[in-house]
Amino acid sequence: MHYPLPSWLSESVIYQIFPDRFAIGKGKTVYDKAELYTKRGGKLVNWNVPPKYKSDASHVMEFYGGDLWGIAEKLDYLKDLGVNLIYTTPIFLSPSNHKYDTVDYMRIDSQFGGERAFKYYLKKAKGNGFRVMLDGVFNHLSKENEWFKKALRGDKTHVSKFTFYKNGYRSWNNFEGMPEWNWEELEVRNYLLSVVEHYLRLGIDGWRLDVGFDVGYVNNALINSRAKSVSTEKYIVTETWNFPSNWTVVDGIMNYHFREVVLGYLKGEFRNPAQALKKAYDETPNIYGCWNMLDSHDTERLATVIPDKASRKLAVVLQFTYPGVPFVYYGTEIGLTGGRDPECRAPMPWNEELWDNELREFYKKLINIRKQEIALKIGGFEVMNEEPIVFLRKAPYVLDDVIVAVNKDSEKNVSVSVPDGRLLAGTTFVDLMTGEEFWIVGGVLKFSVPHKGFRILKALDKSKKGYTQYKRIY
Repeated sequence: MHYPLPSWLSESVIYQIFPDRFAIGKGKTVYDKAELYTKRGGKLVNWNVPPKYKSDASHVMEFYGGDLWGIAEKLDYLKDLGVNLIYTTPIFLSPSNHKYDTVDYMRIDSQFGGERAFKYYLKKAKGNGFRVMLDGVFNHLSKENEWFKKALRGDKTHVSKFTFYKNGYRSWNNFEGMPEWNWEELEVRNYLLSVVEHYLRLGIDGWRLDVGFDVGYVNNALINSRAKSVSTEKYIVTETWNFPSNWTVVDGIMNYHFREVVLGYLKGEFRNPAQALKKAYDETPNIYGCWNMLDSHDTERLATVIPDKASRKLAVVLQFTYPGVPFVYYGTEIGLTGGRDPECRAPMPWNEELWDNELREFYKKLINIRKQEIALKIGGFEVMNEEPIVFLRKAPYVLDDVIVAVNKDSEKNVSVSVPDGRLLAGTTFVDLMTGEEFWIVGGVLKFSVPHKGFRILKALDKSKKGYTQYKRIY
């Protein structure tokens, strides 16, 4: 038995924000807020200077000054883009700029504006029709946490909350700054589940669970169960970097498998992606709750991996037409580049002259199509051709069917058998991007796909003089 997915999820397009790098609110710069950072050993960096990797990891203490006030001020930008679910990386008190080392889950970091800014952002976002997700780092914490510091000193009431060895303690990936929680300890479990519940009751719509595979199946299930007890409309997604099956204990995962398949295909490294995407679809019952990832704060930027814009657009088309929730990493819609962490976490440029506006318009169009077409939200997934990739998103009502084709090479004429016996001969399919029309005969549809191009084709009933052959067909 599984919990149902939230009813609003199929309408959602996610936008991920790394708060220190998105926008600084109230007309300020990082230098106006210097003390918030310097008193904790942070280094201030000018907004226009790209982040650079440092082998001693000192880049995690470089701050640009973005905050929750800033996100609240940019909601109009997000509204115009068309996204409607905002996911921010962690916002709780923490020494680093990424905040994946939580000191106190019940305190919003003052660098982001504290409790006041959080409540303002939440209220304004909800008032503007956005859903809001937070990042829950429940596998590990900061060694600056009070309980951990006491445990380190041998305080018996806290030692069992962590795992100590003869000469050290268990920490995430052996980073000594991130000791791992001992979830088997009842007090730990109850505490972390109370954190999950607290913010859901404040009005957030869900949690993304950091390093979900480390948290483990049982604890993912417990978190999901606690969330659903608040409301079955709350949404839990876990971070895993594996094949997406076997994670039905939560609503979905961050589908990095999708990313590897699609980008590998466009780079010429991965053969028959259609088969891989079909297998993932077939074996993942909660695929509609998974995130269709192309980049994130943990990967190279999409524009860096696929510099050729025409090819990159094909990746974005697949992201918006494959079953799952489309996921846009801030700045990817304007062509922001960046290598591995921390270079993929550059500040959002708000000078529009630096934007790829044509790309942003392309995103807006796709987001709109995704929101309009029921087949892209809940339709099935059937592969009709492997190269170029052609698939059917089969809808409950025949005239809602959508066919998607993606062609990474030279122009191709394709002829595909469309496995939907309700489609009558002579039915028109119209390209939702260009308006071109093609016709199906005997269940076979013929059309061309341009060089490095795509088609998003929708069935259309062209009735003649008020007569429709679909009068008794559903």
